[in-house]
Amino acid sequence: MGNYLNPFSVLILIIPVLVFPLMSFGQTAEQNSAQTQQKPQLTFSQSINRSNQELKRSKIYFLSFMKSREASYLTLAATNCANAVKTLKATQAMFPNTTRFYYQAKNKRFTACQFFEELQETASRLDPRYHIKDVSDDGCSF
Repeated sequence: MGNYLNPFSVLILIIPVLVFPLMSFGQTAEQNSAQTQQKPQLTFSQSINRSNQELKRSKIYFLSFMKSREASYLTLAATNCANAVKTLKATQAMFPNTTRFYYQAKNKRFTACQFFEELQETASRLDPRYHIKDVSDDGCSF
């Protein structure tokens, strides 16, 4: 009996060398896909700027609706306003209620919700086909 390995022993030694790197690569790919799906959290000023832009667009679309009476403008105004409310709610949730940032986001959200209610009232007053979906679940309930 010499110092050699039989083919079965070689196979047992090669399998872990090939399988373990593949298993670790698979876990890395899963972790990478989970990391790319997460949205990066915005800073307070970035969130406020984003919500201000959404509200500005919403008001522009509302003015366009008032001039043309096209329902698509009212829908766009409501969508942008709802996005602003969602952004402000997320911003408010980032801070404890003992900070000024919390209350600044809350006040802006309250203002955005008032504008959204104005959009809903205008839509229902003009024509039932202009119905706007309520966003109270998304952030207009205080």
